Amino acid sequence: MRNLARILCLAFVGLVLFTQTASAGQRYYGTPVFWNVPARNVDFATLHQQADAGVTIPFFTNSVVSPLDGRTYTFNIAGSDPTLPAVSTTIKYIPIVLRVHFSDGTVLDPTLPGCGDTVSVQDRFFNGPLFVNVPLKSNGINVGKTQVIDGFQRAEFWSLVKGTPYHLKLKAGAAIRDIDVNAPSGSTTAPGACAGSGHRLGEIPINGWDNLIVTQINMFAKTNQLPIVMAYNVVETSGGCCIIGYHNAYGRTGGTQTYATGAYTDPGIFSPGLQDIHAYTHEIGEWANDPFINNGTPAWGHVGQVGGCQNNFEVGDPLTGTPFLITLNGFTYHPQELAFFDWFFRTPAKGTGGEFSFEGTFETSQGTCH
Repeated sequence: MRNLARILCLAFVGLVLFTQTASAGQRYYGTPVFWNVPARNVDFATLHQQADAGVTIPFFTNSVVSPLDGRTYTFNIAGSDPTLPAVSTTIKYIPIVLRVHFSDGTVLDPTLPGCGDTVSVQDRFFNGPLFVNVPLKSNGINVGKTQVIDGFQRAEFWSLVKGTPYHLKLKAGAAIRDIDVNAPSGSTTAPGACAGSGHRLGEIPINGWDNLIVTQINMFAKTNQLPIVMAYNVVETSGGCCIIGYHNAYGRTGGTQTYATGAYTDPGIFSPGLQDIHAYTHEIGEWANDPFINNGTPAWGHVGQVGGCQNNFEVGDPLTGTPFLITLNGFTYHPQELAFFDWFFRTPAKGTGGEFSFEGTFETSQGTCH
Protein backbone atom coordinates (compact mmCIF):
# COMPACT_ATOMS: atom_id res chain seq x y z
CA MET A 1 0.00 0.00 0.00
CA ARG A 2 1.17 3.52 -0.73
CA ASN A 3 1.37 4.46 2.96
CA LEU A 4 2.97 1.27 4.29
CA ALA A 5 6.38 2.86 4.75
CA ARG A 6 4.80 5.80 6.57
CA ILE A 7 2.91 3.52 8.94
CA LEU A 8 6.00 1.42 9.67
CA CYS A 9 7.92 4.61 10.43
CA LEU A 10 5.23 5.73 12.87
CA ALA A 11 5.22 2.33 14.53
CA PHE A 12 9.00 2.53 14.96
CA VAL A 13 8.76 5.95 16.57
CA GLY A 14 6.15 4.57 18.98
CA LEU A 15 6.53 5.78 22.52
CA VAL A 16 10.25 6.50 22.20
CA LEU A 17 11.35 9.85 23.57
CA PHE A 18 14.90 10.70 22.73
CA THR A 19 17.27 13.46 23.75
CA GLN A 20 20.32 14.44 21.74
CA THR A 21 22.92 16.83 23.12
CA ALA A 22 23.91 19.37 20.49
CA SER A 23 25.95 21.49 22.86
CA ALA A 24 26.36 21.82 26.58
CA GLY A 25 23.02 22.54 28.21
CA GLN A 26 20.99 22.44 24.99
CA ARG A 27 18.44 19.70 24.29
CA TYR A 28 16.36 18.65 21.32
CA TYR A 29 13.38 16.34 21.46
CA GLY A 30 11.91 13.84 19.03
CA THR A 31 8.26 12.83 19.26
CA PRO A 32 6.45 13.63 22.54
CA VAL A 33 3.49 11.62 23.78
CA PHE A 34 -0.11 12.42 24.58
CA TRP A 35 -1.23 11.15 27.96
CA ASN A 36 -4.25 9.02 28.81
CA VAL A 37 -5.69 10.33 32.08
CA PRO A 38 -8.48 8.37 33.84
CA ALA A 39 -11.76 10.18 34.50
CA ARG A 40 -12.31 11.22 38.10
CA ASN A 41 -15.52 10.94 40.14
CA VAL A 42 -17.78 10.72 37.08
CA ASP A 43 -21.26 9.26 37.64
CA PHE A 44 -21.53 7.42 34.34
CA ALA A 45 -25.02 6.12 35.15
CA THR A 46 -26.52 9.62 35.15
CA LEU A 47 -24.66 11.21 32.24
CA HIS A 48 -27.71 11.32 29.97
CA GLN A 49 -29.82 12.90 32.70
CA GLN A 50 -27.03 15.44 33.17
CA ALA A 51 -26.97 16.24 29.45
CA ASP A 52 -30.76 16.62 29.41
CA ALA A 53 -30.47 19.00 32.36
CA GLY A 54 -27.69 20.97 30.66
CA VAL A 55 -25.05 20.19 33.29
CA THR A 56 -22.64 18.37 30.98
CA ILE A 57 -21.92 18.56 27.26
CA PRO A 58 -24.44 17.22 24.71
CA PHE A 59 -23.52 13.71 23.57
CA PHE A 60 -25.04 10.53 22.19
CA THR A 61 -24.70 6.86 23.08
CA ASN A 62 -24.74 4.02 20.58
CA SER A 63 -23.16 0.60 20.21
CA VAL A 64 -21.35 -1.45 17.59
CA VAL A 65 -20.55 -5.13 17.19
CA SER A 66 -16.94 -5.59 16.15
CA PRO A 67 -16.44 -8.33 13.55
CA LEU A 68 -12.96 -8.82 15.02
CA ASP A 69 -14.15 -10.40 18.26
CA GLY A 70 -17.97 -10.44 18.04
CA ARG A 71 -18.28 -8.25 21.12
CA THR A 72 -20.69 -5.32 21.49
CA TYR A 73 -19.04 -2.02 22.35
CA THR A 74 -21.09 0.88 23.74
CA PHE A 75 -19.68 4.37 23.25
CA ASN A 76 -20.39 8.04 24.02
CA ILE A 77 -19.48 10.71 21.45
CA ALA A 78 -19.99 14.48 21.68
CA GLY A 79 -22.79 15.94 19.56
CA SER A 80 -25.65 14.11 17.87
CA ASP A 81 -25.98 10.56 16.56
CA PRO A 82 -25.05 10.37 12.85
CA THR A 83 -27.31 7.32 12.41
CA LEU A 84 -30.37 9.50 13.16
CA PRO A 85 -31.77 12.45 11.18
CA ALA A 86 -28.99 15.02 10.96
CA VAL A 87 -28.68 17.62 13.71
CA SER A 88 -26.09 20.35 14.08
CA THR A 89 -24.67 20.64 17.60
CA THR A 90 -22.84 23.68 18.96
CA ILE A 91 -20.82 23.45 22.17
CA LYS A 92 -19.44 26.55 23.83
CA TYR A 93 -15.75 26.56 24.62
CA ILE A 94 -14.04 28.72 27.23
CA PRO A 95 -10.63 30.02 26.10
CA ILE A 96 -8.20 30.07 29.03
CA VAL A 97 -4.66 31.31 28.30
CA LEU A 98 -1.93 30.84 30.88
CA ARG A 99 1.12 33.09 31.13
CA VAL A 100 3.47 30.78 33.04
CA HIS A 101 6.20 32.14 35.34
CA PHE A 102 9.09 29.80 36.22
CA SER A 103 11.45 30.09 39.17
CA ASP A 104 14.47 30.64 36.86
CA GLY A 105 12.89 33.86 35.59
CA THR A 106 11.48 32.40 32.36
CA VAL A 107 8.03 33.67 31.42
CA LEU A 108 6.25 31.81 28.63
CA ASP A 109 3.68 34.33 27.44
CA PRO A 110 1.08 33.43 24.76
CA THR A 111 0.10 37.08 24.41
CA LEU A 112 3.44 37.58 22.61
CA PRO A 113 4.53 36.13 19.24
CA GLY A 114 6.09 32.69 19.07
CA CYS A 115 9.49 31.96 17.59
CA GLY A 116 9.79 33.58 14.15
CA ASP A 117 6.23 34.93 14.15
CA THR A 118 4.82 38.47 14.30
CA VAL A 119 1.37 37.61 15.70
CA SER A 120 0.72 36.56 19.29
CA VAL A 121 0.45 32.85 20.03
CA GLN A 122 -3.07 33.22 21.43
CA ASP A 123 -4.27 35.05 18.31
CA ARG A 124 -2.70 32.45 16.02
CA PHE A 125 -4.41 29.77 18.06
CA PHE A 126 -7.92 31.13 18.59
CA ASN A 127 -8.07 32.68 15.11
CA GLY A 128 -6.89 29.39 13.62
CA PRO A 129 -8.71 26.52 11.89
CA LEU A 130 -9.75 24.75 15.09
CA PHE A 131 -12.17 27.64 15.67
CA VAL A 132 -12.50 29.39 12.28
CA ASN A 133 -14.21 27.92 9.22
CA VAL A 134 -11.83 26.85 6.44
CA PRO A 135 -12.39 24.76 3.30
CA LEU A 136 -11.60 21.16 4.21
CA LYS A 137 -11.04 18.09 2.12
CA SER A 138 -10.63 14.55 3.41
CA ASN A 139 -9.28 11.91 1.05
CA GLY A 140 -10.06 14.21 -1.86
CA ILE A 141 -13.66 14.81 -0.79
CA ASN A 142 -14.96 18.26 0.17
CA VAL A 143 -16.42 17.93 3.66
CA GLY A 144 -17.37 21.61 3.92
CA LYS A 145 -16.05 24.99 4.97
CA THR A 146 -15.88 24.42 8.69
CA GLN A 147 -13.66 23.92 11.73
CA VAL A 148 -11.09 21.11 11.70
CA ILE A 149 -12.74 18.91 14.35
CA ASP A 150 -16.17 19.31 12.79
CA GLY A 151 -14.66 18.43 9.43
CA PHE A 152 -13.16 15.32 10.97
CA GLN A 153 -16.45 14.25 12.56
CA ARG A 154 -18.21 14.67 9.24
CA ALA A 155 -15.47 12.78 7.38
CA GLU A 156 -15.45 10.00 9.97
CA PHE A 157 -19.16 9.24 9.39
CA TRP A 158 -19.30 10.47 5.79
CA SER A 159 -21.54 7.77 4.30
CA LEU A 160 -24.12 8.64 6.99
CA VAL A 161 -23.92 12.45 6.96
CA LYS A 162 -22.86 13.60 3.47
CA GLY A 163 -25.32 16.09 2.05
CA THR A 164 -26.82 16.75 5.50
CA PRO A 165 -26.46 19.57 8.06
CA TYR A 166 -24.69 17.27 10.53
CA HIS A 167 -22.08 19.28 12.47
CA LEU A 168 -20.24 19.49 15.77
CA LYS A 169 -19.22 23.14 16.07
CA LEU A 170 -17.33 25.01 18.77
CA LYS A 171 -18.35 28.55 19.68
CA ALA A 172 -16.64 30.87 22.14
CA GLY A 173 -18.63 31.16 25.34
CA ALA A 174 -16.49 33.97 26.78
CA ALA A 175 -13.69 36.34 25.89
CA ILE A 176 -10.14 35.03 26.17
CA ARG A 177 -8.99 34.98 29.76
CA ASP A 178 -5.26 35.71 30.13
CA ILE A 179 -4.09 34.50 33.52
CA ASP A 180 -0.69 34.69 35.21
CA VAL A 181 0.30 31.52 37.06
CA ASN A 182 3.45 30.29 38.77
CA ALA A 183 4.85 26.98 37.60
CA PRO A 184 4.41 24.33 40.31
CA SER A 185 7.22 22.86 42.36
CA GLY A 186 9.53 20.63 40.35
CA SER A 187 9.14 22.61 37.12
CA THR A 188 12.15 23.42 34.96
CA THR A 189 12.93 25.00 31.59
CA ALA A 190 15.19 23.99 28.71
CA PRO A 191 16.44 25.81 25.58
CA GLY A 192 13.84 26.17 22.84
CA ALA A 193 14.11 26.62 19.10
CA CYS A 194 14.71 30.39 19.40
CA ALA A 195 17.19 32.29 21.52
CA GLY A 196 15.80 34.17 24.50
CA SER A 197 14.13 33.16 27.72
CA GLY A 198 10.67 33.91 26.32
CA HIS A 199 10.97 30.99 23.87
CA ARG A 200 12.30 28.27 26.17
CA LEU A 201 10.57 24.95 26.71
CA GLY A 202 8.78 24.74 30.06
CA GLU A 203 8.55 21.33 31.74
CA ILE A 204 5.98 20.90 34.52
CA PRO A 205 5.11 17.72 36.51
CA ILE A 206 1.76 16.54 35.19
CA ASN A 207 -0.01 16.35 38.56
CA GLY A 208 1.02 19.91 39.38
CA TRP A 209 -0.12 21.11 35.96
CA ASP A 210 -3.47 19.37 36.25
CA ASN A 211 -4.12 20.83 39.70
CA LEU A 212 -3.25 24.27 38.34
CA ILE A 213 -5.54 24.10 35.31
CA VAL A 214 -8.47 22.50 37.14
CA THR A 215 -8.38 25.47 39.51
CA GLN A 216 -8.83 27.79 36.52
CA ILE A 217 -11.53 25.59 34.98
CA ASN A 218 -13.57 25.59 38.19
CA MET A 219 -13.35 29.38 38.30
CA PHE A 220 -14.22 30.20 34.70
CA ALA A 221 -16.10 27.31 33.03
CA LYS A 222 -19.47 25.62 33.43
CA THR A 223 -19.92 21.88 33.18
CA ASN A 224 -21.81 22.12 29.87
CA GLN A 225 -18.89 24.02 28.31
CA LEU A 226 -15.50 22.86 27.02
CA PRO A 227 -12.65 24.75 28.70
CA ILE A 228 -9.63 24.80 26.41
CA VAL A 229 -6.54 25.63 28.44
CA MET A 230 -3.65 26.76 26.27
CA ALA A 231 -0.06 27.62 27.01
CA TYR A 232 3.02 28.34 24.93
CA ASN A 233 5.92 25.85 24.83
CA VAL A 234 4.73 24.22 28.07
CA VAL A 235 4.79 20.43 28.31
CA GLU A 236 4.27 18.02 31.17
CA THR A 237 6.57 15.42 32.71
CA SER A 238 6.06 12.09 34.45
CA GLY A 239 9.38 10.40 35.07
CA GLY A 240 10.75 12.19 32.00
CA CYS A 241 9.83 14.58 29.22
CA CYS A 242 7.64 15.15 27.28
CA ILE A 243 3.85 14.92 27.54
CA ILE A 244 2.32 17.46 25.16
CA GLY A 245 -1.41 17.21 25.90
CA TYR A 246 -4.37 15.31 27.32
CA HIS A 247 -8.11 15.56 27.81
CA ASN A 248 -10.16 14.48 30.78
CA ALA A 249 -13.48 14.50 32.63
CA TYR A 250 -14.29 14.85 36.31
CA GLY A 251 -17.33 15.18 38.52
CA ARG A 252 -17.82 18.54 40.18
CA THR A 253 -20.68 20.22 41.97
CA GLY A 254 -23.68 20.21 39.65
CA GLY A 255 -22.43 18.03 36.81
CA THR A 256 -19.58 16.47 34.84
CA GLN A 257 -16.80 18.67 33.48
CA THR A 258 -14.83 17.77 30.37
CA TYR A 259 -11.71 19.65 29.29
CA ALA A 260 -8.69 19.61 26.99
CA THR A 261 -5.20 21.02 27.35
CA GLY A 262 -2.05 21.02 25.26
CA ALA A 263 1.02 22.94 24.17
CA TYR A 264 1.28 25.35 21.27
CA THR A 265 4.93 24.73 20.36
CA ASP A 266 7.46 26.41 18.12
CA PRO A 267 8.76 24.61 15.03
CA GLY A 268 12.08 22.90 15.70
CA ILE A 269 11.47 21.72 19.25
CA PHE A 270 9.82 18.42 18.31
CA SER A 271 9.61 16.26 15.21
CA PRO A 272 8.93 18.16 11.97
CA GLY A 273 5.27 19.17 11.74
CA LEU A 274 4.61 18.63 15.44
CA GLN A 275 4.08 22.32 16.13
CA ASP A 276 1.47 25.08 16.59
CA ILE A 277 -2.02 23.43 16.78
CA HIS A 278 -0.89 19.81 16.33
CA ALA A 279 -1.38 18.89 20.00
CA TYR A 280 -4.78 20.56 20.26
CA THR A 281 -6.10 18.84 17.14
CA HIS A 282 -5.14 15.56 18.77
CA GLU A 283 -6.75 16.31 22.12
CA ILE A 284 -9.92 18.10 20.99
CA GLY A 285 -10.47 15.34 18.43
CA GLU A 286 -10.15 12.77 21.20
CA TRP A 287 -12.41 14.81 23.49
CA ALA A 288 -15.10 14.75 20.77
CA ASN A 289 -14.87 10.99 20.31
CA ASP A 290 -14.33 9.95 23.94
CA PRO A 291 -15.39 12.89 26.11
CA PHE A 292 -15.82 10.91 29.34
CA ILE A 293 -12.78 8.62 28.90
CA ASN A 294 -14.88 5.44 28.91
CA ASN A 295 -15.12 4.25 25.29
CA GLY A 296 -13.59 0.81 24.91
CA THR A 297 -12.48 -0.77 21.62
CA PRO A 298 -10.92 -4.05 20.51
CA ALA A 299 -7.19 -4.02 21.24
CA TRP A 300 -5.05 -2.10 18.75
CA GLY A 301 -1.49 -0.83 18.69
CA HIS A 302 2.10 -0.98 17.43
CA VAL A 303 1.52 2.24 15.54
CA GLY A 304 1.84 5.97 16.20
CA GLN A 305 2.76 6.57 19.82
CA VAL A 306 1.56 3.11 20.93
CA GLY A 307 4.27 0.50 21.27
CA GLY A 308 2.05 -2.30 22.60
CA CYS A 309 -1.71 -2.88 22.54
CA GLN A 310 -4.37 -0.66 24.07
CA ASN A 311 -8.16 -0.72 23.90
CA ASN A 312 -9.45 2.84 24.03
CA PHE A 313 -11.03 5.11 21.43
CA GLU A 314 -8.20 7.65 21.20
CA VAL A 315 -8.40 8.88 17.60
CA GLY A 316 -5.10 10.78 17.83
CA ASP A 317 -2.75 8.20 19.33
CA PRO A 318 -2.32 5.98 16.23
CA LEU A 319 -1.17 8.99 14.18
CA THR A 320 0.79 11.07 16.69
CA GLY A 321 3.28 13.18 14.76
CA THR A 322 1.44 12.94 11.41
CA PRO A 323 0.56 16.49 10.32
CA PHE A 324 -1.32 17.93 7.40
CA LEU A 325 -1.21 21.56 6.36
CA ILE A 326 -3.77 24.37 6.39
CA THR A 327 -2.85 27.94 5.40
CA LEU A 328 -4.95 30.72 6.92
CA ASN A 329 -4.17 34.44 7.10
CA GLY A 330 -0.73 33.83 5.62
CA PHE A 331 0.25 31.29 8.30
CA THR A 332 0.67 27.56 7.74
CA TYR A 333 -0.86 25.47 10.52
CA HIS A 334 0.01 21.84 11.28
CA PRO A 335 -3.08 20.02 12.56
CA GLN A 336 -2.70 16.30 13.19
CA GLU A 337 -4.33 13.61 11.09
CA LEU A 338 -6.82 11.51 13.09
CA ALA A 339 -8.03 7.92 12.73
CA PHE A 340 -11.67 7.09 11.90
CA PHE A 341 -14.14 5.13 14.03
CA ASP A 342 -14.04 2.05 11.79
CA TRP A 343 -10.25 1.68 12.08
CA PHE A 344 -10.68 0.89 15.78
CA PHE A 345 -13.76 -1.33 15.60
CA ARG A 346 -12.74 -3.12 12.36
CA THR A 347 -16.11 -2.30 10.82
CA PRO A 348 -16.73 -1.47 7.13
CA ALA A 349 -15.54 2.00 6.17
CA LYS A 350 -18.04 4.81 6.58
CA GLY A 351 -15.34 7.48 6.18
CA THR A 352 -14.45 9.60 3.18
CA GLY A 353 -13.14 7.70 0.17
CA GLY A 354 -13.58 4.37 1.92
CA GLU A 355 -10.44 5.16 3.93
CA PHE A 356 -9.79 4.79 7.66
CA SER A 357 -8.19 8.15 8.52
CA PHE A 358 -8.67 11.78 7.54
CA GLU A 359 -5.77 11.94 5.08
CA GLY A 360 -5.78 8.27 4.04
CA THR A 361 -2.69 7.15 5.94
CA PHE A 362 -4.81 4.21 7.07
CA GLU A 363 -6.27 2.50 4.00
CA THR A 364 -7.51 -0.52 5.96
CA SER A 365 -8.59 -1.08 9.55
CA GLN A 366 -6.09 -2.58 11.93
CA GLY A 367 -5.86 -6.35 12.27
CA THR A 368 -5.58 -8.29 15.50
CA CYS A 369 -3.19 -6.70 17.97
CA HIS A 370 -0.73 -9.03 19.71
